Parts: sequence; C-alpha cells; structure tokens
Amino acid sequence: MAIIRDYGNGFKVTDLTEELVSIPNEYGLINQLGIFDVEPVSQHTVTFEASDRVIGLIGDKVRGERNNVSKDGKRVMRSYAIPHFPLDDYITPQDVQGQRAYGEEGVERLASVQARKLTTIRKSHAATLETARAKMITSGDIYAPNGTVVGNVYTDFGVTRKQVAMDLTNAVTDVLGKQREIVDHIQDNIMSGETPSEIIALCSPSYFDAYIAQAGVKEAYKFYTSTQEPLRNGNWSQFRHGDITLIRYNGKFKDASGVSQALIPDGDAYYLPLDTSDSFKTYFSPANKFDLANTLGEQAYVFVYEDGKGSKIEIESEANLLNLMKRPQCVVRAVKGASV
Repeated sequence: MAIIRDYGNGFKVTDLTEELVSIPNEYGLINQLGIFDVEPVSQHTVTFEASDRVIGLIGDKVRGERNNVSKDGKRVMRSYAIPHFPLDDYITPQDVQGQRAYGEEGVERLASVQARKLTTIRKSHAATLETARAKMITSGDIYAPNGTVVGNVYTDFGVTRKQVAMDLTNAVTDVLGKQREIVDHIQDNIMSGETPSEIIALCSPSYFDAYIAQAGVKEAYKFYTSTQEPLRNGNWSQFRHGDITLIRYNGKFKDASGVSQALIPDGDAYYLPLDTSDSFKTYFSPANKFDLANTLGEQAYVFVYEDGKGSKIEIESEANLLNLMKRPQCVVRAVKGASV
C-alpha cells in the first residue's frame, strides 16, 4: 500500500517500498538457495565479534571439589559501515505521450510506465544483492558501490581460507577422497555442533564440466542403466556425487566499466554448508530519511516525488545492505587444476 508523506508547503512524497518488495526477487541462484539469512537492523553500522571459544567435554569432579571453569578464547571485534546502493529514475510526459503500450493497441498509461520502472529497479537491486553475496563467498570481500571493498572477513579476523587442488584432468585423481577432506574440514569448523542439511558446491562452468568428465567420476557411473545414469541424462545444471551436490553457476554481472564478470571465477568451485545457524548473514539498514531513522531496514526502498509543475515524476530508490560469512572457514575453495 502506498504511503503519502506530507512535509508541508505542498511537498509530498509517495512511499512505494511495500509495492517494490512485493515484486518477487527471482534473480540469482544464491538467493534461491537461501544461503544467507536476513537480519534487519536499525543502524548503519554492524559490529561483529569473532571468538575462538573452546567447546569441549566437561571433566567430572568429586562433589565438593572446585568446579570446572569455562574459558573464553581470544576475541576479535570489527565494525563495518553498511554500504549504500542508490538508484534513481524519472518519468516525463514524453514517456506516455503518443506511446503505444507494450503488447497492446492502446496508448501507454502512467501507471503502466511506473510499474515497469519499479520492476526494473527491483531487478537491479536484486542483481546487486546477488553480486555482493557472491563476492563474499568467493573472496570474503564486503562489496560496496563502484566495486570498492570496505573489508575482508579473512584478513580482518585472521582466518586462512582452506583451498584444495582437485586435479580433475588427472585420470587417477581420487575425487571422493578430496571431497572427504573438504567435508571433514567444513564439519570440523562449524563449531556449533550442528550437522548441515547438505553440503553444496557452487561451480564455475569450466570446473563443473571438468568434474563430470573426470575419468574416475565417469567410471563410477559406467554400469548404471541409461535411465538412471546422471551423466547420460544431460543434466548440466547440477550433479550429485559423494553426497555433495555440485551446481553449475554461470551467473555474470557488469562491473563499473561495463565489462561482464563471472560471479564464480573460472576454474573454481566453492563448497559450503546449508542450513547452519548464523553462518551467512545479510543485514539491511534503514533508508536515509528522517522518519525512517532508527527503524528496522527493508531489502530496498523506493520513493516517488512529483515536481509540482506537472513536468516530471522522480523515482528515488536505495538499498543498504551488508553480507557477512560469520564462519568463513566453512567455505572451501576448490580449483580444477593441480595447484591452487
């Protein structure tokens, strides 16, 4: 429902945020997989604390002896400013004057133009969110406008990323053995005692193609019937092997210079757990408006201004978001080659 905000002197703003967020976000595999939990916050800064807290078994004591004492590990605290992503548009009389409506015989209507622009804005913010999440998974970078980086979870918290060379062009490579190494590392570093519902690998096309062509992988399915054998069924989007689902992700974005970049770097795959609490977070903070200060953030905001002269309608949108891997050691980078 549109909200009219009256600031006096005839200056009114129509808040269409509810209409914007009601447009389904159908952009991006990472969004569809639900990897990141969403947490709205009321401030434009997020403070994150990492601890190597020791969790172990409690030794028994004779009653009356001094009790065991829980110990906190070394703590590291960092604060991050939540990046601000604005996107504006406008509608002029020329957008409707004498213009034929899309797919119709009649002329274009103002409401149709506005709805189409809102959909474009929604998709743009969704693409930005997907790109920022991919940057976090593949590099640990906190992605900001114009491709700048405001922090890196690996360097900021002193965590070394686990990397595995899969050597997929080698016919004798023990692929399942390398995957067991990855799974063991992820489970050892979840640190909450949880068991993930599944471990997946987000793969670049070249990694995925090399994986399903690897001699040992093909040999494992040689005696399957044609209706069961996944490599002959032509499922080129995902493949399950060794209790891990590999997903071929060919997502791309255009950088600030207009050059198309792959979301998953060529030759790479990123193994990560699903459905573990507090591992991946997206924080949304409020819009840069007085009456929205200290309120919980929305995924995106949009406001419509009429200039009072009847010559232009301005559409102003923004998203304020930050993605974090709170357990960055649980994401493993694998490369298709013999060395990382």
